[in-house]
Amino acid sequence: MADFIQMHGQDKLVEFMRRVEQQVADPSNLWRDIGDILVHNTQQRIQTGIGTDDKPWQKSWRAQVQGGQTLRDTGRLHNSIFVRISGNKIVIGTNVVYAPLMHFGGVIRPKNGEYLKFKTPLGGWVQLKSVTIPARPFLGISVDDSQEILFEIEEYLREALNNAK
Repeated sequence: MADFIQMHGQDKLVEFMRRVEQQVADPSNLWRDIGDILVHNTQQRIQTGIGTDDKPWQKSWRAQVQGGQTLRDTGRLHNSIFVRISGNKIVIGTNVVYAPLMHFGGVIRPKNGEYLKFKTPLGGWVQLKSVTIPARPFLGISVDDSQEILFEIEEYLREALNNAK
């Protein structure tokens, strides 16, 4: 009695699968492409003012007064978006200290004294007991990001299969 069954065309199929496996053994190009998508789309969110939840952000006071964009005064936050790839892990982030406050929102209170004192976009000065920053989620993966990533994976696998023929 035989321990295995040999099927017609099996050798070709085994060779094809070996080539596919070689093609996808090192997915670093795919991870880089996905990272590029995430950086680009995060920067797009900062440019458009539409969060990961597809909802427009409340426009900042500075942007209203000066006619600029929310989260885009100097471009520091926008330009700081980076991707880090380690093995099969993709991390998107920023090293800007105020990014968590801008992303999650929060209340700013004075460290010393009773009031925050700062210059307004109009050039005058104001004193307030606190300032509330609304959440403006720019980091993360939106539904559109997920679709774009799935298309990228699909294209990667299509190329791997075509190259294995």
